[in-house]
Amino acid sequence: MTEISFYQQVYPIIVMMPITAACFLALVLSKGEVCPGQRKRITENMISIWAVLALGLMIGIEVYATTATLVIGGVAVFIGIIQNLIQSRLEGKRAIPSTWLRLPIALAVITGLLVLWQQQQPLLLLESVLLGAVFAHVILLRAKHRLQAFNVILPAVGVVSSVLLMLGLLVVASMHLESSNMVLIQEFVIYRAIILLLALAVWTIPLYTKQEYTPNIVSLTTVLLLFSEVMGMSIIVAF
Repeated sequence: MTEISFYQQVYPIIVMMPITAACFLALVLSKGEVCPGQRKRITENMISIWAVLALGLMIGIEVYATTATLVIGGVAVFIGIIQNLIQSRLEGKRAIPSTWLRLPIALAVITGLLVLWQQQQPLLLLESVLLGAVFAHVILLRAKHRLQAFNVILPAVGVVSSVLLMLGLLVVASMHLESSNMVLIQEFVIYRAIILLLALAVWTIPLYTKQEYTPNIVSLTTVLLLFSEVMGMSIIVAF
Protein backbone atom coordinates (compact mmCIF):
# COMPACT_ATOMS: atom_id res chain seq x y z
CA MET A 1 0.00 0.00 0.00
CA THR A 2 1.68 3.22 -1.19
CA GLU A 3 2.02 6.21 1.11
CA ILE A 4 0.30 9.29 -0.32
CA SER A 5 0.02 12.89 0.81
CA PHE A 6 -3.18 14.71 1.71
CA TYR A 7 -2.79 16.87 -1.42
CA GLN A 8 -2.70 13.75 -3.58
CA GLN A 9 -5.95 12.59 -2.02
CA VAL A 10 -7.89 15.83 -2.45
CA TYR A 11 -6.45 17.14 -5.74
CA PRO A 12 -8.43 14.97 -8.20
CA ILE A 13 -11.63 15.36 -6.18
CA ILE A 14 -11.42 19.16 -5.85
CA VAL A 15 -10.72 19.53 -9.58
CA MET A 16 -13.32 17.09 -10.87
CA MET A 17 -16.22 18.18 -8.62
CA PRO A 18 -16.72 21.69 -10.11
CA ILE A 19 -16.16 20.42 -13.65
CA THR A 20 -18.96 17.87 -13.37
CA ALA A 21 -21.16 20.42 -11.59
CA ALA A 22 -20.64 22.82 -14.50
CA CYS A 23 -21.83 20.11 -16.90
CA PHE A 24 -24.98 19.57 -14.83
CA LEU A 25 -25.68 23.31 -14.76
CA ALA A 26 -25.11 23.57 -18.50
CA LEU A 27 -27.75 20.85 -18.89
CA VAL A 28 -30.12 22.81 -16.65
CA LEU A 29 -29.65 26.03 -18.61
CA SER A 30 -30.02 24.34 -21.99
CA LYS A 31 -32.82 21.85 -21.29
CA GLY A 32 -34.69 23.28 -18.30
CA GLU A 33 -37.51 25.79 -18.53
CA VAL A 34 -35.54 28.60 -16.92
CA CYS A 35 -36.98 32.10 -16.67
CA PRO A 36 -34.67 35.13 -17.17
CA GLY A 37 -34.42 35.77 -13.43
CA GLN A 38 -33.41 32.19 -12.66
CA ARG A 39 -30.95 32.16 -15.56
CA LYS A 40 -29.30 35.29 -14.19
CA ARG A 41 -29.04 33.90 -10.65
CA ILE A 42 -27.68 30.53 -11.79
CA THR A 43 -25.08 32.20 -13.99
CA GLU A 44 -24.03 34.51 -11.16
CA ASN A 45 -23.65 31.61 -8.73
CA MET A 46 -21.39 29.75 -11.14
CA ILE A 47 -18.55 31.85 -9.70
CA SER A 48 -18.38 29.11 -7.04
CA ILE A 49 -17.44 26.61 -9.74
CA TRP A 50 -14.52 28.67 -11.01
CA ALA A 51 -13.33 29.44 -7.47
CA VAL A 52 -13.24 25.76 -6.47
CA LEU A 53 -11.61 24.77 -9.77
CA ALA A 54 -8.95 27.44 -9.21
CA LEU A 55 -8.33 25.99 -5.74
CA GLY A 56 -7.98 22.51 -7.22
CA LEU A 57 -5.47 23.74 -9.80
CA MET A 58 -3.40 25.43 -7.09
CA ILE A 59 -3.32 22.12 -5.21
CA GLY A 60 -2.32 20.52 -8.51
CA ILE A 61 0.87 22.57 -8.51
CA GLU A 62 1.85 20.82 -5.27
CA VAL A 63 1.26 17.34 -6.72
CA TYR A 64 2.97 18.01 -10.05
CA ALA A 65 -0.10 18.15 -12.27
CA THR A 66 0.76 18.26 -15.97
CA THR A 67 1.44 21.62 -17.57
CA ALA A 68 -1.43 21.10 -20.01
CA THR A 69 -3.84 20.52 -17.12
CA LEU A 70 -2.79 23.69 -15.33
CA VAL A 71 -2.76 25.87 -18.46
CA ILE A 72 -6.08 24.71 -19.94
CA GLY A 73 -7.74 24.72 -16.53
CA GLY A 74 -6.35 28.17 -15.79
CA VAL A 75 -7.73 29.54 -19.06
CA ALA A 76 -11.14 28.02 -18.24
CA VAL A 77 -11.11 29.69 -14.82
CA PHE A 78 -10.02 33.04 -16.28
CA ILE A 79 -12.76 33.04 -18.93
CA GLY A 80 -15.37 31.88 -16.41
CA ILE A 81 -14.50 34.66 -13.96
CA ILE A 82 -14.49 37.31 -16.71
CA GLN A 83 -17.94 36.14 -17.84
CA ASN A 84 -19.15 36.30 -14.25
CA LEU A 85 -17.88 39.86 -13.92
CA ILE A 86 -19.76 40.78 -17.10
CA GLN A 87 -22.88 39.11 -15.71
CA SER A 88 -22.60 41.09 -12.47
CA ARG A 89 -22.73 44.36 -14.42
CA LEU A 90 -25.95 43.50 -16.26
CA GLU A 91 -28.97 45.20 -14.75
CA GLY A 92 -32.39 43.73 -14.05
CA LYS A 93 -32.98 40.14 -15.12
CA ARG A 94 -30.59 40.25 -18.05
CA ALA A 95 -28.18 37.32 -18.32
CA ILE A 96 -25.29 36.56 -20.62
CA PRO A 97 -26.16 34.06 -23.40
CA SER A 98 -25.83 30.44 -22.33
CA THR A 99 -23.70 29.85 -25.43
CA TRP A 100 -20.98 31.94 -23.82
CA LEU A 101 -20.57 29.28 -21.15
CA ARG A 102 -19.69 26.61 -23.69
CA LEU A 103 -16.06 27.68 -24.06
CA PRO A 104 -15.01 27.71 -20.38
CA ILE A 105 -17.01 24.54 -19.67
CA ALA A 106 -15.47 22.79 -22.70
CA LEU A 107 -11.99 23.78 -21.51
CA ALA A 108 -12.88 22.58 -18.01
CA VAL A 109 -14.01 19.22 -19.42
CA ILE A 110 -10.70 18.87 -21.27
CA THR A 111 -8.97 19.62 -17.98
CA GLY A 112 -11.00 16.88 -16.31
CA LEU A 113 -10.08 14.38 -19.02
CA LEU A 114 -6.41 15.21 -18.52
CA VAL A 115 -6.79 14.63 -14.77
CA LEU A 116 -8.50 11.29 -15.39
CA TRP A 117 -5.71 10.30 -17.79
CA GLN A 118 -3.00 11.27 -15.30
CA GLN A 119 -4.67 9.61 -12.31
CA GLN A 120 -5.48 6.36 -14.15
CA GLN A 121 -8.36 5.74 -11.73
CA PRO A 122 -11.72 4.79 -13.36
CA LEU A 123 -13.58 5.18 -10.04
CA LEU A 124 -12.63 8.86 -10.02
CA LEU A 125 -15.26 9.41 -12.72
CA LEU A 126 -17.99 8.08 -10.43
CA GLU A 127 -16.72 10.24 -7.58
CA SER A 128 -16.87 13.30 -9.81
CA VAL A 129 -20.46 12.52 -10.83
CA LEU A 130 -21.50 12.13 -7.19
CA LEU A 131 -19.81 15.30 -5.96
CA GLY A 132 -20.71 17.26 -9.09
CA ALA A 133 -24.39 16.43 -8.62
CA VAL A 134 -24.47 17.64 -5.01
CA PHE A 135 -22.40 20.76 -5.82
CA ALA A 136 -24.73 21.64 -8.71
CA HIS A 137 -27.69 21.14 -6.38
CA VAL A 138 -26.22 23.60 -3.87
CA ILE A 139 -25.73 26.20 -6.60
CA LEU A 140 -29.27 25.76 -7.91
CA LEU A 141 -30.72 26.17 -4.43
CA ARG A 142 -28.67 29.29 -3.76
CA ALA A 143 -29.95 30.61 -7.09
CA LYS A 144 -33.51 29.98 -5.82
CA HIS A 145 -34.40 27.82 -8.79
CA ARG A 146 -37.91 26.55 -9.39
CA LEU A 147 -37.01 23.46 -11.41
CA GLN A 148 -38.48 20.87 -9.05
CA ALA A 149 -37.51 17.97 -11.31
CA PHE A 150 -33.83 18.59 -10.58
CA ASN A 151 -34.53 18.31 -6.84
CA VAL A 152 -35.27 14.66 -7.63
CA ILE A 153 -32.87 14.01 -10.52
CA LEU A 154 -29.68 15.21 -8.82
CA PRO A 155 -30.16 13.22 -5.57
CA ALA A 156 -31.11 10.17 -7.67
CA VAL A 157 -27.89 10.54 -9.67
CA GLY A 158 -26.02 10.80 -6.38
CA VAL A 159 -27.56 7.64 -4.96
CA VAL A 160 -26.89 5.58 -8.10
CA SER A 161 -23.29 6.77 -8.41
CA SER A 162 -22.76 6.11 -4.68
CA VAL A 163 -23.89 2.50 -5.00
CA LEU A 164 -21.69 1.91 -8.05
CA LEU A 165 -18.77 3.63 -6.37
CA MET A 166 -19.09 1.55 -3.22
CA LEU A 167 -19.19 -1.65 -5.26
CA GLY A 168 -16.15 -0.54 -7.24
CA LEU A 169 -14.26 0.34 -4.08
CA LEU A 170 -15.00 -3.08 -2.62
CA VAL A 171 -13.67 -4.72 -5.79
CA VAL A 172 -10.49 -2.64 -5.65
CA ALA A 173 -9.97 -3.44 -1.98
CA SER A 174 -10.62 -7.17 -2.46
CA MET A 175 -7.94 -7.32 -5.16
CA HIS A 176 -5.28 -6.06 -2.73
CA LEU A 177 -6.06 -7.85 0.50
CA GLU A 178 -2.53 -8.29 1.80
CA SER A 179 -2.49 -9.59 5.33
CA SER A 180 -0.63 -6.55 6.68
CA ASN A 181 -3.16 -4.10 5.24
CA MET A 182 -6.41 -6.04 5.56
CA VAL A 183 -7.52 -4.49 8.86
CA LEU A 184 -6.66 -0.96 7.73
CA ILE A 185 -8.54 -1.38 4.45
CA GLN A 186 -11.60 -2.77 6.22
CA GLU A 187 -11.64 0.16 8.63
CA PHE A 188 -11.42 2.70 5.80
CA VAL A 189 -14.20 1.00 3.82
CA ILE A 190 -16.50 0.72 6.86
CA TYR A 191 -15.97 4.31 8.04
CA ARG A 192 -16.40 5.64 4.53
CA ALA A 193 -19.61 3.63 4.06
CA ILE A 194 -21.05 5.01 7.32
CA ILE A 195 -20.30 8.62 6.37
CA LEU A 196 -21.60 8.05 2.83
CA LEU A 197 -24.88 6.59 4.08
CA LEU A 198 -25.28 9.49 6.50
CA ALA A 199 -24.69 11.99 3.68
CA LEU A 200 -27.21 10.28 1.41
CA ALA A 201 -29.76 10.18 4.24
CA VAL A 202 -29.40 13.92 4.80
CA TRP A 203 -29.62 14.57 1.05
CA THR A 204 -32.77 12.52 0.49
CA ILE A 205 -34.73 13.34 3.67
CA PRO A 206 -36.69 16.17 1.97
CA LEU A 207 -37.82 13.73 -0.72
CA TYR A 208 -39.38 11.42 1.86
CA THR A 209 -40.80 14.13 4.10
CA LYS A 210 -42.12 16.21 1.17
CA GLN A 211 -40.31 19.26 2.50
CA GLU A 212 -38.52 21.86 0.43
CA TYR A 213 -34.78 21.62 -0.02
CA THR A 214 -32.66 24.32 1.59
CA PRO A 215 -29.05 25.26 0.77
CA ASN A 216 -27.97 24.37 4.31
CA ILE A 217 -29.14 20.76 4.03
CA VAL A 218 -27.37 20.16 0.72
CA SER A 219 -24.27 22.07 1.88
CA LEU A 220 -24.03 19.68 4.84
CA THR A 221 -24.40 16.79 2.41
CA THR A 222 -21.56 18.22 0.33
CA VAL A 223 -19.22 18.37 3.33
CA LEU A 224 -20.04 14.79 4.35
CA LEU A 225 -19.61 13.50 0.80
CA LEU A 226 -16.28 15.29 0.42
CA PHE A 227 -15.08 13.70 3.65
CA SER A 228 -16.20 10.24 2.57
CA GLU A 229 -14.68 10.56 -0.91
CA VAL A 230 -11.34 11.76 0.45
CA MET A 231 -11.30 8.59 2.55
CA GLY A 232 -12.21 6.55 -0.51
CA MET A 233 -9.55 8.25 -2.62
CA SER A 234 -6.92 7.37 -0.01
CA ILE A 235 -7.58 3.71 -0.83
CA ILE A 236 -7.94 4.15 -4.59
CA VAL A 237 -4.79 6.23 -5.07
CA ALA A 238 -2.75 4.08 -2.71
CA PHE A 239 -3.29 1.10 -4.98
